[in-house]
Amino acid sequence: MLSILIPVYNTSVTELVSRIRGMLEFVDIDYEIRIADDASTNEISKAENQALTKNQNCYYHALTINKGRTATRQFLAENAQYNNLLFFDADVMPLRENFLEVILEYVGKASVVFGGVAYPEKPTDKTQFLRYYYGKSREAKSAAVRNKKPYLSLISQHVLIEKSVFLACNPAEENAYGLDIYFSYSLQKRNVSVLHIDNPTIHFGLETNAQYLLKTQEGLLTMVNLEKAEKLPDDFRPLQHLASTLKKIGIQKQVVKIIKKQESQIVKNLCSIKPNLCLFDLYRLCYYLKLKQDA
Repeated sequence: MLSILIPVYNTSVTELVSRIRGMLEFVDIDYEIRIADDASTNEISKAENQALTKNQNCYYHALTINKGRTATRQFLAENAQYNNLLFFDADVMPLRENFLEVILEYVGKASVVFGGVAYPEKPTDKTQFLRYYYGKSREAKSAAVRNKKPYLSLISQHVLIEKSVFLACNPAEENAYGLDIYFSYSLQKRNVSVLHIDNPTIHFGLETNAQYLLKTQEGLLTMVNLEKAEKLPDDFRPLQHLASTLKKIGIQKQVVKIIKKQESQIVKNLCSIKPNLCLFDLYRLCYYLKLKQDA
């Protein structure tokens, strides 16, 4: 028994649902597909998603207030009929035709199962090169690599998870970008079993370079706010470890000054067709350290 849950905002998931329904023909399970629209403003995508209810076991929920992906996922989980939840983001697509068959083999073998993320062979839009190369280099890892650090390697673009675990760990009261880190830490704190397999979805919804830099800032602010609220330790991710080390030896302010002097050139590179991810690491470190100084 499986509840397939898709939060959406101004995005049509007609193709995604069609692919999923095609896969369901080859598995013998009770299932439902639930789509929750987080108060979209795009009437075309809303109409297309609502029309999916003509399909068997497919339900559409239109939320009247925009609350963000985390709260929308919470709504979907609370309304799900079954204990096994399979979340999909609206901007992904299973890479292989047997995606559903493969992931169902792991039901009951771990509380959380993640198949990984893939990206198209080549970027198609030069304004999205930073997000593309970051995803390709840092996120698209094999299961063998991801299982070495199961909590830090979890990306919730798609995830199979037990309902009780999700409801216990999802930060439903928060509405901010970058809450995956809180979700991962909650899983680790509860010692929830997480299994990584090689069964990816392709991530198509890439932000522009400028949008991704802004989201990066938002994600780092979320991390600092979680630390301040004592909901996240300050050593969970490698970036936090590095910042703590710099603070211990008393050079964090000097590091910020050095990087800030080159910030315009760094941003210029990151918005080019050949972004340097080492410079992106410096950009993130500088912004995080500055937030910590101002906190």
